Amino acid sequence: MVKNSKKEDEIREDIRDIRNRIDKIMGDTHNISRILTLGDREIIKKDLSELVANSPKRAEVLVLTKDYIDREELCKKINTDGRNLNTFLNPFLEKGYMSDTKSGRKKLYKRSEIVDLIGFERIPEFAKLIKEWEASKSEP
Repeated sequence: MVKNSKKEDEIREDIRDIRNRIDKIMGDTHNISRILTLGDREIIKKDLSELVANSPKRAEVLVLTKDYIDREELCKKINTDGRNLNTFLNPFLEKGYMSDTKSGRKKLYKRSEIVDLIGFERIPEFAKLIKEWEASKSEP
């Protein structure tokens, strides 16, 4: 019985070591990704400009997906029918600027960290579109 306990302790220690190594690799990979993103900032900005295409709703989709949001709530916030939502989401999903995930029966969307790294909301052309969308929400 003592041998089993010692063996279990060794296995637990090995698992802990593996997890620590995975966390380090993930951190290193994340840092490399950040460096590459910042180096390609202008290319990403241009790509997003083409995807947003002067659409205040597309700009707002990127703002609203800073944190996870489900389809239904996203439709309400941008005032669109669920059947039309993919028009706004697919360009970002296809290029990797947004991801989707399932949580129970709900599908959730979240923008990629790349969008945050380039300072999307602070870029003048996007800030203007976001303001236009916010103004349109307050109109009767």
